[in-house]
Amino acid sequence: MTISIISFLFLCIALSTDTFTAGLSYGAGRVRVSPLSAAILSLLSGLLFTLSLLAGQRLAGLFPARLAELFSFAVLFLLGLYKLYDALPERFHRRSSLTTASFSEKVNKKDVQTLSGGEAALLSLVLSVDSVTAGISSRAPELSPVIILLISALIQFLSMQLGLQAGKIFLGRSSANSSRLSCAAFSCTLLFALAFSRIL
Repeated sequence: MTISIISFLFLCIALSTDTFTAGLSYGAGRVRVSPLSAAILSLLSGLLFTLSLLAGQRLAGLFPARLAELFSFAVLFLLGLYKLYDALPERFHRRSSLTTASFSEKVNKKDVQTLSGGEAALLSLVLSVDSVTAGISSRAPELSPVIILLISALIQFLSMQLGLQAGKIFLGRSSANSSRLSCAAFSCTLLFALAFSRIL
């Protein structure tokens, strides 16, 4: 069983908000992210997501359909809750290191004003944890793996560019937090809608 192309696109967009948040953080900090670094991050993230979707397609056949649907619902619903937590202002995290902004800062240490290709690859691995989890609990659309990879990578790349530009515009902490919360609310809504679509 596959998911529709529309559901696939919504899932890609919802999962790309971590990349947007990382871009927002780098843009506000005036960190240079070259097109090459952004491409490395996007392609690696897209590859991991594509492989997880294909793996999820295989694993789904090993379990009863209803159990697979409930598992998919639980994963997407919990990811939606995490997106909201991730977007909360820093005072609510109590110095937690499990946020996108925290991961972005820790990865970019060699030259704090530039995100290198190696750092971009490492960041993509960190940001892809939820994508891999969601992919394994979902199904692949009726598209070739190459097309799935290109679409997911393109959405990741555009999210990074939008985040960088938004970060440069919203340099104030309150403006950045508002932008992050708005993005999280949008992502959370998509993930919740996808989650309930699995069981309805």
